[in-house]
Amino acid sequence: MAEGGAGVTGGTEREGAAGQEGVIDVAAVDDHPVILDGISTWLMGPESRIRLVGTAATVDALLAGPGRDAQVVLLDLDLGDGTPVERNVAAILDAGPAVLVLSVSDKPLSVRAAMRAGALGYVLKNEEAAQVRAAIEAVAAGEGWISPRLAYIFATDDAAGRPGLSPQEARALRLYATGMPMKSVARRMTISEETVKQYVGRVREKYARAGRAAPTKLELYYRAVEDGHLPPHP
Repeated sequence: MAEGGAGVTGGTEREGAAGQEGVIDVAAVDDHPVILDGISTWLMGPESRIRLVGTAATVDALLAGPGRDAQVVLLDLDLGDGTPVERNVAAILDAGPAVLVLSVSDKPLSVRAAMRAGALGYVLKNEEAAQVRAAIEAVAAGEGWISPRLAYIFATDDAAGRPGLSPQEARALRLYATGMPMKSVARRMTISEETVKQYVGRVREKYARAGRAAPTKLELYYRAVEDGHLPPHP
């Protein structure tokens, strides 16, 4: 299915850095044609400022076309080409767009895997269209978004001593712990440096409360690897 259906369809040509002022350019990856056909309808709404610029059945196909220039990519969790979510999220982030997972799965392991890979949001396919649009707007602004029915996943964690981090806290941890200065993390997350400091501070507080204090950047790196937020160093 991946090879036969991997063609890209493009939307309107991108006009400058953000297209028209205030418009959010979005692309989508899904191996079900009926989903791709319906996405443009989901994105329409009263005063909607979201524009679909491309769709494809695989991440590679999307990034080879206009979807590479989107601000947000909607990513299905399980694609027909068998590529893992970690690989797909990394490829999209390397190209520049933020990732919003759009999936039918509400399993905690699936949600955590996507968010730890770097997705900024996770929205269920059975949400109302207005919720999908709200998620896109939040992710485009650099904010985390989780479908309300999944929020409990980040309130607790399955492993003793492993604190539950919000999507933004986890993203700040991943970027900062790998060696990025605060200013670079702020630019990557499109938020202020002060906000990054608050996220990292909250991460440290949570680890301290869990009895696994991480007062230095190196110790934060170790905690991130131990808890699966970052891969082990080869």
